[in-house]
Amino acid sequence: MNRIKKVNLSQVVAHKNLILPQLSATGVSAYEVQKISGFKVIYGPVRAEDMPYFLNNEMKATPEMRRVRFNFLDRLVLTPIEIVGSLKSSLIIFGIMFLLNLLSVGNFKSIDVIAYFGAILSGCVLVPMFLPWIPGNAFSFKGGLIGFLWALLVVILKWRTSNVNFLKSIAYLLILPSVASYYAMNFTGCSTYTSLSGVVKEMKIAVPFIVISIVLGSILLLITETPTPKGMGFLGTK
Repeated sequence: MNRIKKVNLSQVVAHKNLILPQLSATGVSAYEVQKISGFKVIYGPVRAEDMPYFLNNEMKATPEMRRVRFNFLDRLVLTPIEIVGSLKSSLIIFGIMFLLNLLSVGNFKSIDVIAYFGAILSGCVLVPMFLPWIPGNAFSFKGGLIGFLWALLVVILKWRTSNVNFLKSIAYLLILPSVASYYAMNFTGCSTYTSLSGVVKEMKIAVPFIVISIVLGSILLLITETPTPKGMGFLGTK
């Protein structure tokens, strides 16, 4: 109603028909719009690409135009949005890692950055792409599962290329699946699979586990990454 008034729509067009996307129906009271503005609301097709046919077909939508699809390509096209959304928090985390290195509190290397970025891609890209085929109903579980597989791969590669660090391996297995789980759960806002009540219920269960896992993993990571003074062993013992 605000937009109709702001652009003086009644003086711009000669008709009184207002075509809205079908999926806006849950947030628009067509009766109130017509009562206040005089414009009759007509719900168009789900996708904008069907508008030409809709207009040429006396503004009648076919059953296919009314169907919400969410196939592989539909999910894939949403993944850049998820990645961009993760950039802000990622820059903060990378900044913290840099400062810890600068203060000699940490000894983070490129493998740690790759491991973290891989966890983001697991939750933001792999889970949306393969959503129907990943076991489980909860998005947090799906993300945690893919994140765990990625963490396992990172740990195996480190074991094959460098000295085994048991505590750091545990830290990876705690942090990386939790990061992937969080970003996968964030995808519920783009999905046709979930409901508001279901998302709220899932968050109440998943978020505490994610927070606890990341905190514990971060503590282990700091313990293993903090340089040990010369002549001293693990945790300061001879």
